[in-house]
Amino acid sequence: MSTDEAAQRLVDYIKSRPSFVYYKCDEPYGHMGATVADSILQANNKYTTHVKPRVERILARWPDEKTVTELLNLLESVSPTDYLDWQGEDRACRFRDVLHLFKEEGVENESDLKVWLEKKVGDKTVDYFRIMVGLQGVAIDRRLLRFLAMAGTPISQSNYRAARDIVNRAADLASIPRRDFDHSIWRYMDDHEDKACA
Repeated sequence: MSTDEAAQRLVDYIKSRPSFVYYKCDEPYGHMGATVADSILQANNKYTTHVKPRVERILARWPDEKTVTELLNLLESVSPTDYLDWQGEDRACRFRDVLHLFKEEGVENESDLKVWLEKKVGDKTVDYFRIMVGLQGVAIDRRLLRFLAMAGTPISQSNYRAARDIVNRAADLASIPRRDFDHSIWRYMDDHEDKACA
């Protein structure tokens, strides 16, 4: 099946789902702590209960520490686990490591991150960061892969690029901005998983 055929199948599947709603993505945070926290915490977590409240807490508690340098200075007195309000050391370490990487790369704010990301290609984390700063695209994760399978276009987890091409093309066919298309599928699947567990 070609990318165009798979994309059209995906668009047709969405049209057949009466409960499917298109959502607009939120505007970028303008706060690197919130952007990096959102990106690090979102994987395999329920966004509305595990990620969003923590990001809102960061924005409310540290509204002025927006740049990478300001965050790294803050992390000298506040541990990453406290900053994220997260018990797991793995995500806290990843959060700190991403900030250090950005510092080394000269990325201080979301504008710098946009420029830096435009030079990158590849994996889901880079694609998710691209969405977070307002660039168009999709970030393929287990929810989007499951949705593709439900639509009759199963893609192997190892074929990230093919899945991304199909979802991007389907967004174009549906005349929906790619980041909103990604977000809409993600929210549909997030709601669908809740109902499956109820």
